[in-house]
Amino acid sequence: MLATAHDAGRAVDLLGGGTDLVPALRSGERRPGAVVALRRVLELRVRGAGADSLTVGAGVTYTDLAGWSLSPGLALAARVVGSAQIRNLGTVGGALGSARPTGDLLTFLTAADAEILVASPRGPGRMTLPAFLADGLAPDALVTAVRLPRPAGPQSYLKIGGRQAAYQALVSCAVLVDRMRHRLACAIGGVGRLPIRMTVAERFAHDAVDWSAGAASSSAARRFGELVSEAVSRVGPELAAGPRVSADYRRHAAGVLAARAFTRCLDAAGAPVDPRVERDVRP
Repeated sequence: MLATAHDAGRAVDLLGGGTDLVPALRSGERRPGAVVALRRVLELRVRGAGADSLTVGAGVTYTDLAGWSLSPGLALAARVVGSAQIRNLGTVGGALGSARPTGDLLTFLTAADAEILVASPRGPGRMTLPAFLADGLAPDALVTAVRLPRPAGPQSYLKIGGRQAAYQALVSCAVLVDRMRHRLACAIGGVGRLPIRMTVAERFAHDAVDWSAGAASSSAARRFGELVSEAVSRVGPELAAGPRVSADYRRHAAGVLAARAFTRCLDAAGAPVDPRVERDVRP
């Protein structure tokens, strides 16, 4: 269908949950030549587990993910997305397609080094998440799934926003610990056009964590947060003051969330992976 429409010169929009596309169609912002509904494509709603990786179909909803024990960090991010209605309708593919800088799943997937699986008339393919976000898809291709590594340690996802159920993150933070490889990954959302990996803070964590005990000092947590704040301050023009908060607030909030997520992951490093839910965090 996509290939046929593309060959005929018709623009095609893909409809999953419709939380973004339907309002755009109603307002006239989007005027495609055709809309392809994907909700009945069962292959896109599959979740799978391999020896080292997890696969999540593009049609899997936030509600589907919210109770998934195999990826507690991804489940945690899904549980704090918008309202119950949004979680019931919104999909993984939609989150990738909209690529909102405040997107909860996008921040977590950035920290997780997720890979995007695609299909086209040329056959299946895959892209790194940064390449997908930078280059997009060919007009006759679609996202079929996301693949990410199996958790190898505790994971945390925190966001700052309003106290109502349906809110977007002003700032978000995902931290994932890999105890086997002595690594910690951190991504911050809401401070740039897309979520950003905190590579300097990650390198600091590699040396600051006592990996045999799975612990770190409170001073290490503070320094980790400071390094995140410093990195965010260097984002430049992209770190714009939004309609509700200043750039200084975003910088400060990113550091606070990072220090908290760092501490939570290392507090739990000797225990089963079971991140705690925190819907509203304020510095």
